[in-house]
Amino acid sequence: RTAAAARAAALGEDERVLAGDDGWLFFRRGFEYLAADDLRDQADGRDPLAAITDFQQQLAGRGIDLLLVLIPDKVEVYPERAGLEVPADGLVQPTTRRLVAELSAAGVETVDLLAAMLAAKAADPTLLYLPTDTHWTPAGLELAAATIAARVRAYPWYTAGTTAYTREPIEFGRQGDLVGMLGGAAAADFRPERLTARQVRLPDGTFYADDPASPIVVLGDSFCGIYHHEDCEHAGLSAHLAAELGQPVDLLMAHGSGPRIRGQLARRGAAAIDAKQLVVWTVAASDLWQYWAPWDPIPLP
Repeated sequence: RTAAAARAAALGEDERVLAGDDGWLFFRRGFEYLAADDLRDQADGRDPLAAITDFQQQLAGRGIDLLLVLIPDKVEVYPERAGLEVPADGLVQPTTRRLVAELSAAGVETVDLLAAMLAAKAADPTLLYLPTDTHWTPAGLELAAATIAARVRAYPWYTAGTTAYTREPIEFGRQGDLVGMLGGAAAADFRPERLTARQVRLPDGTFYADDPASPIVVLGDSFCGIYHHEDCEHAGLSAHLAAELGQPVDLLMAHGSGPRIRGQLARRGAAAIDAKQLVVWTVAASDLWQYWAPWDPIPLP
């Protein structure tokens, strides 16, 4: 973590991108998160624990389950691509695991996708994150959907869906968001990445659509929007979670707003909230450290 801190500190005040090996790019915030000694030791209301446990308790009081899903930063999964040493256990940010343990003790169910990502990386060379982007590849997204679905199926109230979705490959190009942050002549050295995702369709061939009436709602940021509301579309996290479960899910997402997305759910109103059985709240792990806004509790109506 000391090396990560030094790399981030060496950047200019306005520089947001670090160069890795073989053309890989990394987001500065990921390195700053990696260098954090204690995610609980943050001033100005940025300790995430109280807001997360408050949300869980509000939902539990209404008979609704919360499943918090932590999305690893790219540098956690591929530290070697950033020139960082990899510990024997693979955990380059152990304080996140301590926070997960504290959340569990407080009654918050958490799916930490890092373990699944590291296991998949060890077994298969298929990339799980985009080399020039902050986000996951279609393969990484599908791994996340399958991992989340496995936990959802374990709830005692869960009933398997009956919709036989199909998943059909489509090729497309995406210019990495980190290339855009580079700007100028440096960005000219990078070309859009060619990708293959799988679009989710209903048995009649129409594209999957999220369903606000579903008892399962997914909350998240651009990790939920990529491949779903942009790029190839109809191949995002909610679509693949629906395909895994055999039933549509609801989705509330806003770019850069994983911790604050609870406000969108609150604005739906009491009746809409009470119709849910499960809230799947996806949060980028790097947003646990020095998020742009305080982690305030958000009252539900």
